[in-house]
Formats: sequence, C-alpha cells, structure tokens
Amino acid sequence: MGYWTTLHLFDYKTFYNERVPVLKGEKGSLEEDCLEFLKLYTTCGIAHFSESKVSALIRQNIETINRISNSFDTSFKVHREFHKIKNHNDRSLYLSQLEGYSDFGRFMEYYIFKTCADFFPHIPLGKGGVMRNFTINFKTLSYSIIGEFDSRNEFFCDDMMGVSNWISSEDVELLYLDKENLHFEDNGRADAFLTLLDIAYKNGLGLVMGIDMREDRLELLPSYKLISSAGWENINKTGLLFRR
Repeated sequence: MGYWTTLHLFDYKTFYNERVPVLKGEKGSLEEDCLEFLKLYTTCGIAHFSESKVSALIRQNIETINRISNSFDTSFKVHREFHKIKNHNDRSLYLSQLEGYSDFGRFMEYYIFKTCADFFPHIPLGKGGVMRNFTINFKTLSYSIIGEFDSRNEFFCDDMMGVSNWISSEDVELLYLDKENLHFEDNGRADAFLTLLDIAYKNGLGLVMGIDMREDRLELLPSYKLISSAGWENINKTGLLFRR
C-alpha cells in the first residue's frame, strides 16, 4: 500500500443486519441519505439544481445502489461478476464500464461512516497497513486475519480512494485472543492498534480501514456514535487521532 490509510471502529452487526438490507432495497429508504450524500459529495453542491433535477438524481442514485448491492454475495465483499475476473486490466475495464460504479464507492464511504462507523477517533496508519507495524509468525491466526484485513478490496476502492476492507467482531475477538503473537518494539502505531483492538473487543465491534478517504466530508458526520466521548476519557490516546 502506498496511499494514506486510516483505521476506525466499525459496528459490523448493525451494518449487516440493518444497513445492507436498506442498500439492497429490501427495507427502509435511502432518500434522505442520498440527498445528504449529494449535498456533501457533489462538486459545488446541489443548491443551484431544480427540485426536479435533485429528485431525479436521488432516484438514479438509489437505483444504482440497489442494483450493485444486490450483485454481492452474503459477505457483501465479493461481487459475483467482478471477482470472477482474474486479470487486473480486465478488472479495471469491467469497473470502468459498470454504470454508476464511481458514485457507488463514494456513497459506501459516506454511508458506512454516517451509520455504523466513526471517522474520529482513528489511527492514522500512514502509507501502509497494520501488518508492517508488527513482527508476526506467518503460521499464526493473527497473521491470517491481519493479512486478509490489509488486502485491499479492489471493488470498493479500485481508484485507491474509499473503504478498503473491514473485519468482523468475531475476527476482532480471535485477533484479541491471539494478540500475544503481535510482536513489536517501540512503535506508537502498534500501541494504538492494540488500544483500538481492545476497545473493539470489549464493545463487540469490528474494524474498518480506508484509503485516501474524503476527510473533509467525513469529519462533518457525527462522531461518538459507537463509543461516547466520556468512554474515551481513561484510555491511552497515544497514536489515536481525535476531532480537532
């Protein structure tokens, strides 16, 4: 990884139980979310658009989100057509021709952090992932989980921007119970990861990673949805970035 990566708490169960069905159009409505998304992510905003134009854009976005969301398997990570393609150039061509793909990736970034993840506080991992901060035996469970976590999901951020991957609360628990295999020396990011891992484990949360996400938009979303600000008071904040 050569881009700026960040690591955040993620309400994995809420995402799958409540948000994925909405993304698929099985329940609820995305109208208000799409309206806010358009306001935040449209260049120059949408205030100059007519009411009919805005309504048309909302409908178009919802149709795109529903269509693409229903193309994933139950993990909501594997796109049934895209992940059959093995050649990198063919994959890039497929995404370039997939109608609404760019908007879908941007919406996923916005929607995950609006509903079931907090942008702040997070770990700024810099130009790399989690693995490089530790020495881990490749035969361990920790190596397997972190290795998969660090692997970028090309569908969600083919242009190297957006949500890159996540791990479940179950994976967090397994990683926490195997943390004696996470070896490091004098590394603030490693310390911060163990802090975030501990918090995620104790609160039944997962973790989500992003690459070069649109910080100026995400920092406008509500924070402390998962852990209250008071809940961070007695926690070692070294290596964690809080809202300025």
